[in-house]
Amino acid sequence: MAQQMDVLIFGDGPAARLAAIALHGLGARSIRALPRPGLGPPPTARHSHVISDTVLRNATAIDASLAQDISERAEPACLWRKLGGTGSSDQIAPRLSRATIDRTLEAGLNRLALGRWRDATITGRDGARLMAESADGGGVFDLVIDATGAHRATLEVLGPLAPGLCLEDVGPPVLYQTFVLALPEAVPLMQWSGPVVDGRTRALYGDLDGHRMRITAAVGREAGRIGSLADIARAFDPQVAALVPYGARLVGKTSTVAPTYRRLRRPETGMPNWIALGDARSQWPPRLGTGLSSIFRQCRILRETLAGGGTPTEARDALDTWLDAEWDKQMTLPAHQR
Repeated sequence: MAQQMDVLIFGDGPAARLAAIALHGLGARSIRALPRPGLGPPPTARHSHVISDTVLRNATAIDASLAQDISERAEPACLWRKLGGTGSSDQIAPRLSRATIDRTLEAGLNRLALGRWRDATITGRDGARLMAESADGGGVFDLVIDATGAHRATLEVLGPLAPGLCLEDVGPPVLYQTFVLALPEAVPLMQWSGPVVDGRTRALYGDLDGHRMRITAAVGREAGRIGSLADIARAFDPQVAALVPYGARLVGKTSTVAPTYRRLRRPETGMPNWIALGDARSQWPPRLGTGLSSIFRQCRILRETLAGGGTPTEARDALDTWLDAEWDKQMTLPAHQR
């Protein structure tokens, strides 16, 4: 690293922990600020998916010990069923649960000596640097990494410091729902993903594990009336409905309306060195399983840019360049796959 840097990291989820590990050894004084006032508890995204070559490759580039921990802690034989078109394909691949990811990253953090603040707040700016205070101390930071995922709260913090900052929403609002079913008999672990498109719904992700089945999907507005298994059979593609075991009961449902894509968009000038790190930077809500890969890629870009002597501004610009490329690539998808 060409210069000594002070870095403040907001958050305590996978993105925040991974960012702290990525910065280790680069000469930065990293402070973990948790929680940030007004944000509530950290997100509870279900990072439970196949561990692809992308994750392990980027983990190795960040920290070889972390990559080894991931390999050792992954469940080696998860059945993953890919749905699509008129058929499906099965594969056996490793998997990490959210709890396992948390334990793995916490073990990585325990190898490091990092400062920790409680209730830190941004109090102003000095050029591109940001001033922060907490009960544990204060300072001026070259780089602030916001890994909370609460970007509307970020706008309230940065609005007075970076005029023009906004959330950019693309595409019509879509109703996303998660359904939880209780199963009469325990079943082996199986996860599955789409998309499955039948004109009314798009199933994105699901799993069967023990006495529980979970389906997360983008659905049409009319699917908001789902209240029974018969409704699920009506609203979902037959491939999805066929996965529901006989005797299952619908025991829970959560709903949210979100744009097809959303990202934190910065103005061309006047932006302090603030990075919104995490899957929300290239959000495909709620395509669970893509988020962790996105976080690993971003932390690798962050580490490699700073390790090569790049400035905090250059690190932020490198992440924006990657995000723009991902954004453009996704916007070439057919509308029904967005």
